[in-house]
Amino acid sequence: MVSLEVSFHMPGLTRPVVPGTKLWNTPLSAGTDARQTVGQMTVGDYFQAARSFLTQDQGSRLCRAIKALAGECGPVPALGISLEKHGAFYHPLKISIETGKGLPVYLVLNGAVKDPGAALIHKEHQLLASLASRIKPGFLPRVFGAETIACDKGRVCFFLGQWFDGFCEFHVTRTPEGNQVAVWQDDGIHETIPWEQAARIYQRIAYILTAYYDVHTGHEIGPWHHAAGDFVVSLSKEGTAVRLITVRGMGPLTQMAAEPSGPGVRQLFHLLVFFLNLTVRMRLDRLDGIGPMVFLPEVVLDATVKGMFQALEDRERGRLGEADSMRVPAALSCEFIDFATRFDAAQLVQVIAALLEDWQSGEAELALVQKNLVAHCSRVNRILTRR
Repeated sequence: MVSLEVSFHMPGLTRPVVPGTKLWNTPLSAGTDARQTVGQMTVGDYFQAARSFLTQDQGSRLCRAIKALAGECGPVPALGISLEKHGAFYHPLKISIETGKGLPVYLVLNGAVKDPGAALIHKEHQLLASLASRIKPGFLPRVFGAETIACDKGRVCFFLGQWFDGFCEFHVTRTPEGNQVAVWQDDGIHETIPWEQAARIYQRIAYILTAYYDVHTGHEIGPWHHAAGDFVVSLSKEGTAVRLITVRGMGPLTQMAAEPSGPGVRQLFHLLVFFLNLTVRMRLDRLDGIGPMVFLPEVVLDATVKGMFQALEDRERGRLGEADSMRVPAALSCEFIDFATRFDAAQLVQVIAALLEDWQSGEAELALVQKNLVAHCSRVNRILTRR
């Protein structure tokens, strides 16, 4: 496999990117003057490092990934490597492979050339690997190895994972009819959908995050943000499918001074903190992913609560294929409602206000949450009391 034909691509370009071209010699880091490339990692350097990673050890890592996703790894005559975008931490590459059966296999090769992304690569690979066995089938990409590749202009830290083909990023966008959710298609079209349909996306997100929440330790996936494109969606006649494509951390949300004692009460309190944090963060996005912060409408809150309780109830009934150590108490959802409704809207405001003190967010995001906090907590309280 090491001698296979490799081509390099950029979205929107019909021809491959080849050595010696202006794009090949362009600095990888956005905002760098393309005329000053001496000593800087270029797009071409990055492509070559990716090829080295994929073809190491006769391409054994690549073959394992193909076998895991396609059932077998026959001859692979060629593969394409496409630099999809430049994220806050990674420069993700889409790997396109034609298998012997004629069905393509798609992988993602996440790479980072400097901290904090380089430090995050190995951490995220370990987290994704450890969470893979928690739920079957799961909602996270499978991973197939991580390694640091040395090159003339530094090092590149990579990890190889599953690419969710047919899944798209989505963000709130401004339209003449008001804000709506737009699904970003691969061809560049941003297709808006009604809020009734969008609500099902947020319901699935809440379901996924609750499915991976550890009720015994209070550990949860985070940080995550809609604006970062952490969740992707596939809309079809069969329904709404959502996947979480990154896990940057897993731990307790916060250590609060007012945390109650007693294991049963502590478990419910941690779940309340998780729930309230979820309801707030679910309503935060940026217009078109990069614009001003937006607080999403109440339909998103309603969907969040629905998805969270649906996941709890499925876990109570053992529907997620969890190990016995991860199973939740049989009546946890009912116990949680009883516990949470002891807090009135004003007390919920106080709990979230305490959480905000530990948020690693910008001033604009915090100000937006604080502006909407009282109305948000009143709605949360009404929803809980009706269940």
